[in-house]
Amino acid sequence: MLETQTILEYNLDAYKAILGEDIKEDIYREFYRAYGVVDENEKAVGAMVYELCDAEDEDENIKSKIRFLKADSDEALDALQNVYRDEGVYGDQITASSYWLEDEKSALSCERAEFSKEQKENETIFITLQDAANISYVARKKKIPDYILSIDDISIAQFHHAIKDSLFSGRKGIVEDLGYLEKEWFENTISACTITDDKVSGLFLLRLMPSGIIEPILLVAWGPDSNKHLAYMIAYSIQTASEIYPLTTKIKISRTRDEIIALVDKLLPGAKGDIAYFGSRKEE
Repeated sequence: MLETQTILEYNLDAYKAILGEDIKEDIYREFYRAYGVVDENEKAVGAMVYELCDAEDEDENIKSKIRFLKADSDEALDALQNVYRDEGVYGDQITASSYWLEDEKSALSCERAEFSKEQKENETIFITLQDAANISYVARKKKIPDYILSIDDISIAQFHHAIKDSLFSGRKGIVEDLGYLEKEWFENTISACTITDDKVSGLFLLRLMPSGIIEPILLVAWGPDSNKHLAYMIAYSIQTASEIYPLTTKIKISRTRDEIIALVDKLLPGAKGDIAYFGSRKEE
C-alpha cells in the first residue's frame, strides 16, 4: 500500500537518494513544492517537485512547472500525479501545468494524467567551462574595464537595490523567486556587476549547484552602454571561473526566455540540447 506525503524539512532526508543533491536544495526555495510517496515499509519510492510561476500575479493566473518526477513504479508515479492534482493544483490555485522530463516512463505518467506529450529538444543545454572560454568575443576580451567587478566587491544593500531595479524593469532571469534569494545563494566570486557613478548598473549572477555545475541565473544591464556591459560581465565571469574551477566544469543553460534563446544562438551557434519530453495541461 502506497502513501503520499508532502516533502518538508522533517522528512526531506528520506528522499535525498531519489531527489539528488541539486533538486534537494531547491525544495527550500520560496515557490517550490514537493510530494513524496512511501511504500508499506515507509521507504521512499518516488518524488515530484514543482515550481509555481507568476505566483505573485495580481490576476491570480498561477502556473506550475514540474521540475522533477521520479518513482520506482507506475503505481507510485500515478499516486504522485493524483496528489499533485488533488492537493497541489487545488491548494495553490494553479491554472496551468507543464513539464520537461528526460525519463519517458515519467512522461508517460503525465500523459496518463491528461497532460499533452511530445518529444523534442530540451530547453536546457550543457556546455563546459572550456566551451564558454572559447567563445570568440570572450577570448578576445583580455582586459576587463575597472568598472566590472565581482559581486564580492559590493555590499548587501547595493546587491538588493540592484535586484529591485532588475525586478522593476521586468527582469527576473530564469527564476521566479529572484527577490527572495540572498546574495550568498549565488557564487559571489564569479558573479559580476557593472558600476556606473557608484551605482550597480548591471548584474550577471551565477549559482554554483551542490553537484558542482554552474548555472547562469540573471543577466541584465541598464543604460546607454548596456550591451557593452553585458559582454564584459560575461567575459569577466567566464575568465574568473576558469581560474578557479576545472575547465571540464559543466555549465547549465536554461533557454526559458526569448532573450536567453537569442543570446545562446549568438554565442553558441549550433548548440543543442538532448531529446526530452514536454507537455502541458490546463487546470480546471
